[in-house]
Amino acid sequence: MKKFLMILAVAGIASTGFAQTKLSLEEYLGQVREKGLDYRGSQASAEGLEKQSHQQDLIYAPTLIASYGHMDDQSQQILPFNGNRTQADAVTLGLSNKLPFGPSISVGYSFNNITLSNSPFLTSPYYTVAPTASLSLPLFKDFGGIQTQAGVHKVQYQLEAAQKGAAFQRGQSLFNAKLAYWKLALVRSELNIRQDTLERSQKIWEWTKRRVARNLADPPDALQAEAAVRVAELDLQMAKERERTARFQFNRFRAVEKEDVPEQLGTLEESLGSLKAEVPSAPPDRLDLKAVEDQAKSQKAAYDEASQNIYPDITAFASWTGNGLDKNNQFSAANDTAFQGLYPTYKFGAQFNLPLDVFTAARVSEGYKQNYEGAQMTYEDKQISVNQEWKDLAGHLQDVDKRLGMAAQIEEIQKNKANQEKTRLELGRTTQFQLLSFENDYALARLNRLSLILEKLSTLAQAQWWLTTEKQ
Repeated sequence: MKKFLMILAVAGIASTGFAQTKLSLEEYLGQVREKGLDYRGSQASAEGLEKQSHQQDLIYAPTLIASYGHMDDQSQQILPFNGNRTQADAVTLGLSNKLPFGPSISVGYSFNNITLSNSPFLTSPYYTVAPTASLSLPLFKDFGGIQTQAGVHKVQYQLEAAQKGAAFQRGQSLFNAKLAYWKLALVRSELNIRQDTLERSQKIWEWTKRRVARNLADPPDALQAEAAVRVAELDLQMAKERERTARFQFNRFRAVEKEDVPEQLGTLEESLGSLKAEVPSAPPDRLDLKAVEDQAKSQKAAYDEASQNIYPDITAFASWTGNGLDKNNQFSAANDTAFQGLYPTYKFGAQFNLPLDVFTAARVSEGYKQNYEGAQMTYEDKQISVNQEWKDLAGHLQDVDKRLGMAAQIEEIQKNKANQEKTRLELGRTTQFQLLSFENDYALARLNRLSLILEKLSTLAQAQWWLTTEKQ
């Protein structure tokens, strides 16, 4: 007896070890976030594009310039003042910056150490030092930095639109993963129902064949029962095919290539009980709508940039250079002289550039304007579309609730009808085939209710997805 109980215990432990692991929806979505290529690709694109959207800020970033050069000039000279060889070491440091409101400024510092060979008049080596400061200011085209800012915004809005599109795609990937989870749960429930229907149909067929053999029923009754079996087999086969397709889709979102899904999934009723989504009357500011808006802004910036090409370019400039020279190879003396401002060089003036083919420039600008107007209309159309989609989704949620309530009532009626038919069969007041028909009606009612639960889950998940995007 003890040995028998031990065998039972070992068998129980073994069966527990081989039981299916239950995989909840949140655990599955965690696998999708961690391993899913579609989700991770959208996530990487969204993060990368967000960082790229700041690249145009580099236009206004200060730039450091540093250079060193050595010259050895041994060319023949017409005049002997410089001797027959000149060697020089030159160092230059500079800092330049384009300001957002238009001007460009730069400061710099340079020095040269020059050595002359065989010069009859000049002593060497000696130093020259020159600190500089300059300013340029556009007075017509790009006045106030309009054109430069437009170029910056054009690229920035393009990248921001792409980033929001990728973020919207990332949310859509999770939404599709939820649907894949629920569809697999639905088709697995359908498999169980179809298998149960087939088993009952086979029992009725066997029972009918025995009655026909005893001349208690006509041969068409057996044919009708056999037809019911064949239909049940076909329904089961089609359910198996849908289940296989659902498994592939389920695994794809978590980057698993194999066909098998060994885990046990939660029921649709469990998901419906846990999924909550408030549906406000106003539509959310969805990321795909924001992306279209940024595209329109980018086209507006492109038009602003192109329209500046019609105007003449008038740029005022001014610069100051301090000059220091020491013939005794004393760097400090040359440096002090340069910064004392005793021998400065001033430059100021203006430069005028006028594109002669103004007609082409105007035509190009008009093209950009039309692109902007088209993008603006696309954005307004998208706003209308989003509003309509939101109203339709809210209405659809109410409708599916009504249909789900009706389906639940029908399922309960079909269940009661089948149960009462069982009682009638026990009393000999009906047939097995009639009971089978009633039980099939009940099975179809169960499937219909489960399908409506999936439809409601899909609608709630879509509302949840759209409401979440405005916060990203």
